[in-house]
Amino acid sequence: MGSVNRFGQKIGREAGNWSRRDKPESIELNGLWCQVRPLRLGDAETLFHEWQSIDDDRDWTYLSHNRPQSIIQCIDYFNKLSECKQSIHLAVTDKKDNLVKGIFSVGNIDCDNGVFELTDVNWTPQMKRTRISTESIFLVLSLFFNKLGYRRCEWRTNIYNEEAIRSANRLGFRHEGILRDKKATKGYSEDISVFSVTTSDWPAVNNALTAWLRKENFDERGRQIRHLSEFYLP
Repeated sequence: MGSVNRFGQKIGREAGNWSRRDKPESIELNGLWCQVRPLRLGDAETLFHEWQSIDDDRDWTYLSHNRPQSIIQCIDYFNKLSECKQSIHLAVTDKKDNLVKGIFSVGNIDCDNGVFELTDVNWTPQMKRTRISTESIFLVLSLFFNKLGYRRCEWRTNIYNEEAIRSANRLGFRHEGILRDKKATKGYSEDISVFSVTTSDWPAVNNALTAWLRKENFDERGRQIRHLSEFYLP
């Protein structure tokens, strides 16, 4: 329910004692299965070989960059990411072998309104559909919602990026709508689907992800015992 001002106009829910939130200078997070830390140029060699472990470029269709064809191009890719000073660029390290398995960024950080966005999500084939892909996102969500007190996280993707849309839905993000002709990427006009988690969603998302990530939810081979969707059931 929204509030009503002295003119009888509806003006939304009260935000309480809201104040500007801090922006982290750097992010280093430690989970059960992975670590999230700043992206380094030294990660280029490992990620280059992992991104080259499949024969085609299908994983890069909806990204703004093309798959690097050399370690030098991979370093150039990282340098171009770092040109966006408003974003915090992160690497995900698998605790099982201490190798970096993917990268993503926290961008469009709006300290005044408590809003941030997950961007440039680029998992290697070895990281996709693993518990570290889930935990890495969870660690960042926990930092911003639980510790820093932010109010909203956004996830935006091309309307045809079915894999990203499935991931957003699985993690508990809510679909809000479509921004038509929002971007022009690689010669094509993009319609963008917008998803979000807000403070009203976060308790259920937090509880479900926390329960799913527990050690007892995985067998000795690392396979899940219960699906994440089961932890969202009432």
